[in-house]
Amino acid sequence: MLQSSSRLRRYGLRSMPLLASAAARRSATEAIRALPAYRVALWPDGWVMDADGGVRVVDTHAMAEARRWFDMAERTSAAAGRRGLTAAEQRRAMRLLGVYVPPAVVALSGRRFASEQVASVALQLIAGDWIGERRRALLAQPERSLAERACAWQGSRHQSPATADAADALLRQALDACIAEGLVPPARYRLVSRCEDGFGLRRWRCAVEVNLDPYARARAREALNAALIPWNRAVSRDGVPMPLITLDVRAGHGHRMV
Repeated sequence: MLQSSSRLRRYGLRSMPLLASAAARRSATEAIRALPAYRVALWPDGWVMDADGGVRVVDTHAMAEARRWFDMAERTSAAAGRRGLTAAEQRRAMRLLGVYVPPAVVALSGRRFASEQVASVALQLIAGDWIGERRRALLAQPERSLAERACAWQGSRHQSPATADAADALLRQALDACIAEGLVPPARYRLVSRCEDGFGLRRWRCAVEVNLDPYARARAREALNAALIPWNRAVSRDGVPMPLITLDVRAGHGHRMV
């Protein structure tokens, strides 16, 4: 009897991780089934919630890649004097590349909807079948899907800078706030912003050149990165977060004194 009880306890302990894993999968599955249609269509990070409950559509990595592919296919067809690819041909070709987003969904980038319900109805009308396929794909690996979403974030005030001047102005605003709060010491500094859109998404590499010691520069980088969070955004690329604004604080002799 004692041996039997001991065996049951042993098996019970062994089954606990399996039960926990099954519970986690069920929870992830329920979370994906409950997702509104627009989030499935724009998974994992193609929406920004406004303070009034509105939804702004922003590019995911897949949407940006799809747009580049559509543009390239159109230019190639025009140059060769051929007709453009049909929707079915586009779909087949892009599935070979491992990425497909319907052109009608890509065209919504930058669009604002008054509410989540309105966004879901609009997306369902233009891509309902594809959304159903996409939800089934997410449900096939629910925990991995939710982990992918967790890799990305949007700033509450995110608006991607359109020019280098706009990027500099945003960085200057963050820098002035950090200096006013005593998080960054007053010094001469120079701002440098460079746009990179090699992955279809517009990214900004920003730098602050300042004459501070390495420890002070590291503190300044930490403070500035935190200050930029409301305006920054990271998209998920291959399961890894890719911030659209990256910042370096490096040694240099700036031309502006604060």
